[in-house]
Amino acid sequence: MNWYVAKLIFRITCGNGNHQPQFDEQLRLISASGEKEALRKALSISQNQQASVTTAI
Repeated sequence: MNWYVAKLIFRITCGNGNHQPQFDEQLRLISASGEKEALRKALSISQNQQASVTTAI
């Protein structure tokens, strides 16, 4: 297994979006056998994180 770093950037929009955009930047350490698997895992993490932020608001 190899280690990869993924940078995830989320744009945060509150209400109707009539405000200055805000962003959340996260670095994630991912263990994977290759670049394709690391990318797949990073995309999965980002989709799961996006869903949890959306439902928490």
